[in-house]
Amino acid sequence: METARRLVEDARTLLVDFDGPLARLFPGARWAELGDRLRAEARRLGGPELAQRLEGEADHVQCLRLVGDHSPRLLEPLEALVTELELEAAARVSARTGAVALVEHTLGRGASVAVVTNNTPAVVAGVLDRARHGVTARLHVVGRSAGQVADLKPRPDLLVRALGLTGSRPEESVFLGDSVTDVQAGRAAGVAVVGVAEEEGRRHELLAAGAAGAVDGVDALVSPR
Repeated sequence: METARRLVEDARTLLVDFDGPLARLFPGARWAELGDRLRAEARRLGGPELAQRLEGEADHVQCLRLVGDHSPRLLEPLEALVTELELEAAARVSARTGAVALVEHTLGRGASVAVVTNNTPAVVAGVLDRARHGVTARLHVVGRSAGQVADLKPRPDLLVRALGLTGSRPEESVFLGDSVTDVQAGRAAGVAVVGVAEEEGRRHELLAAGAAGAVDGVDALVSPR
């Protein structure tokens, strides 16, 4: 934990994944239900061949990447469905314990904060601004652009874009993520990654994938006053 906290405290720029570290858009079974709904709609629009390509991919965003690869004409309606469901979820959930405190602490010491998410970027304000009015205006938010799914994590493109917005070099930045694809994206961008996951098994997976440290929640990264 101390390694993770030191990395975050020393970073000139803190890059943070949204769904997981800062909020849980689809807690519990809702995450699986979203994937099921997307795959059902993909089958309805694209038939059994597309459905088969998506079979076994639980992450709805990675399903969108596969749709973009194999049935690009269906990307627009399927992404619109996902965006709608993400925004509905953002209106229901709250920020994670310590999420706003970490953002405020990081900004307060003069560092930059960028939220880097595979979700539609509007979910960030939808959650964080209810927890602290206007906080999102002080951040950089880089998320999924309509019709562009090839650049989503695990590719490093979104992280590279965020670094450009903050004017920071990879070696002076750190990325908080909760998935192996986050670790892969961070490492590809040359940024140290700190894993954030409640489950001990998931933290071990993140460390095995190359995370420099791992904690059970972002509240653990706020130094006690």
